[in-house]
Amino acid sequence: MSLPTMNGTARLIEAPELRFSAQGKAIVKVRLAFNARRKDQVTGDWVDGDSFFVDGKAFDRAAENIAESLDKGMEVVVSGRLRTEKWETQQGEKRSATALLIDAIGPSLRAATVRVEKAGGSGQGKQDAYRAAQAASSREGMDDPWGSTPAAGGQQSAGGWGGEPEPPF
Repeated sequence: MSLPTMNGTARLIEAPELRFSAQGKAIVKVRLAFNARRKDQVTGDWVDGDSFFVDGKAFDRAAENIAESLDKGMEVVVSGRLRTEKWETQQGEKRSATALLIDAIGPSLRAATVRVEKAGGSGQGKQDAYRAAQAASSREGMDDPWGSTPAAGGQQSAGGWGGEPEPPF
């Protein structure tokens, strides 16, 4: 059975708190407030309805990106899975709380603008993956049929495709 999912617009009530585990894994905690704000039909004033407060957590690269990109008071759009965290205090009391395992989070563009930049890496993910696959295939003794320049006339030189002038497809 899977965890229940939650999607919505919330506000960060504290700045994201970034920590690192003993193994060096990044973990961020964000305090989120979801609220059912609505406009009163009679007075025209905004009225706060019910509120739901939850701690959200994210890990690894996402944790670092959240800590660097978001701040207290920002309105965010968030998607994640709800779960119950359980622990025991130093006095031996058992405690539990609802937490949100964040799958995706970003600033709401309803009343803000942002500039998006790809985080980390060279931005060459597919090219790097291709190079790694190419290196692996050459280690297995396989030739890359696209690795050589075609001969005059647009055909691959003999030997490039097992001695055939055309590719085998």
